[in-house]
Amino acid sequence: MSTAPQWTPATKRIILVICLILIGLAIWQFSIVLAPLAVAVIIAYLLNPLVNWLTIRTPLKRRWAALVIYIGFLLVILVLMPTLFAPLIIQQIRQLDIDVQTIVDQLEEAKDYQMAIAGFRFNMDALVEPVTGSLDQVFSPLATWAATAAVQIAGGFIWAIFIFVVGFYLLLDGNRFSAWLDSWIPPAYAAEFSQLRREIDGVWKAYFLGQLTLAIIVGLIIGVSTALLGIRSAFLLGVVAAILELIPNWGYGISGIVGVLFAYFQGSSWIPLPNWAFALLVAGFYFLMWQFDTNYLVPRIIGHRLQLAPALIIVGIIAGASVGGALGLLLAAPTIATVRVLGSYLYRRLLDIEPYVLIKKPAIPADERKSLISKLPTSTPPETESQS
Repeated sequence: MSTAPQWTPATKRIILVICLILIGLAIWQFSIVLAPLAVAVIIAYLLNPLVNWLTIRTPLKRRWAALVIYIGFLLVILVLMPTLFAPLIIQQIRQLDIDVQTIVDQLEEAKDYQMAIAGFRFNMDALVEPVTGSLDQVFSPLATWAATAAVQIAGGFIWAIFIFVVGFYLLLDGNRFSAWLDSWIPPAYAAEFSQLRREIDGVWKAYFLGQLTLAIIVGLIIGVSTALLGIRSAFLLGVVAAILELIPNWGYGISGIVGVLFAYFQGSSWIPLPNWAFALLVAGFYFLMWQFDTNYLVPRIIGHRLQLAPALIIVGIIAGASVGGALGLLLAAPTIATVRVLGSYLYRRLLDIEPYVLIKKPAIPADERKSLISKLPTSTPPETESQS
């Protein structure tokens, strides 16, 4: 037993404030490492269930199971996917056949056109001039942009090595880190902390697995449907839709704009419509697909763990993009859901409202709900009892 006196509550508060300040300074000083470290943590988090499954089902120890899973992951990401998809994407890009000079010439011809609306005449020169100037500004500094992109690619390669190495060691010590974190929790709060961690873990699993499933389904539907409509770059549109599906709310709108532009410039290979009419047809298809995705796919695949108000998601996406760039944009929704879980816990703790941790159960599909209702016991009406 230590003979030193215990810290007073005021001393504990001062030490806590000092620790929080030091942690904040460390995060600010090493902020450049946070994004790659977050990617490494996500990789380890996603692969950890596979490693646990392999160690249970096979005699392999964790280090060898982690090595097998990680090598397989690297082969899929670095070898298999580029080998399968890169040639197809390059071929689809070549089929775009967009003549930028023709577009500029058409805009130049439109300068002299005057439009009359309700007795008022508008000169198109004032509207077209900013567009042509923007095109010149976009295509003139291509050499400088290419040199900058080469430097960024080299830097990205170095960060990729850092991510893969750190991700492997995090995967190797995943269970050990979880046990170390549990050891810091007082025994009286162990069960409560376990419930809170399961709820937060459910939020992130619902997001990652749900978004991956949504991306695959939406990408396949968009790719097949645009191919049936006669767009030659349908595979590329499917890939774009699958990637942008990872961005809640906004991603599908961007994907729709890309699809409409492809439809306008390429037209259909078999539908006898002018390009502008075909673009309107494709816009209608994307709108219907967006409604199907929002009202049917998302509630059934992700469930109610991540159901957030659209306005809150939009604000979170803007804030996440400004703080963490592309990674912050992608992780804004589950981060907001996690803050909601923690905020609910703190609120109920402060006001002594039990249960302190609210467990969100996944939504029951309509067919299962009808089946459960049909199995409920039915009571005999009072009139029938009196007649008998």
